[in-house]
Amino acid sequence: MAERSGGRFKMLIMQAGPIPPSGGPLRERYLDHHGREALEVAASEYAAAIELLGDRAPSIPSLDFALIEPDEDARRAIQRDKRAQWIEFWSETNQSTLDAVEPHIKKSVNAAMDALNYLEDHELMEVAHAAIHRAAFLKRGLFGCPVLLRDDEYRTDCPINISHLRMGVSAGLVSDFECSICGELVEDCDHQMGQLYPKVASRTDEGTCTICDSVHCEHSEGEILLVRAHANALNIRAAEVSFVARPRYPLARIVEESKDMGPLHDDPRLRDAAKHGNLNCDADLGPCKGFNEMKNWDLNDMSQSGDGESEQVDEV
Repeated sequence: MAERSGGRFKMLIMQAGPIPPSGGPLRERYLDHHGREALEVAASEYAAAIELLGDRAPSIPSLDFALIEPDEDARRAIQRDKRAQWIEFWSETNQSTLDAVEPHIKKSVNAAMDALNYLEDHELMEVAHAAIHRAAFLKRGLFGCPVLLRDDEYRTDCPINISHLRMGVSAGLVSDFECSICGELVEDCDHQMGQLYPKVASRTDEGTCTICDSVHCEHSEGEILLVRAHANALNIRAAEVSFVARPRYPLARIVEESKDMGPLHDDPRLRDAAKHGNLNCDADLGPCKGFNEMKNWDLNDMSQSGDGESEQVDEV
């Protein structure tokens, strides 16, 4: 968690895997490849969720509004209308169907958010934007977008608000580096970083390809390919973390934020609803205000939610 004025952020600093190139054509190819892959996952998981709804699918509330709506009153009106539609739809859907749909739509939301983080300066940015709204709309309608109370703080991981706050984190790290070809420490192996070497394709215990670090790819196990040697970080320790507009690790982003409820913070009814998962954010149910590109940074004045508004919450 990182402190901020009016609350705190929870952030993902980095994940296991190759270090993304810092810039140039190699970085562009890296972002393009992983962004397109994430979009495919988001689309396939959404399609799986719709298929599992079966004959109920044609009756789901429609996402029939423009994604961006500057007028706050108009956004609120759409949210209220869609919330009522979803409550009716949810009440007529059996629990076994909901249980089957849930993991797929959650994966779709996460993959769509990853896609935006890879493609934020890409021609496919708006495709990723639409994928987030589509998946978050279905997830909120069927499973809510809870505002939880933990350690006397209201916290939310609303995909619309978090994804629309376009900033990330950069960590000052201390680590060892292993060679992507042989797995030895870089200083102990004979491979030159950046040079091509033959490598046998295989799968890790997590199911990722040892050639491209993807779960879904065309590389066959046992296939020998020429691979450019690079350093993989391991035994990583974060010395310091800073907010940046474009993090080197594209997924180094905010994953949860605290929410200021103002004078309602100590309201017993609100606190009880939050403790039991019955307090929900409605930002996923309607259009957004647009992306906050954080061009005029003031980390002492970041008490607004991700898209620059303090969205409505609702008890259900």
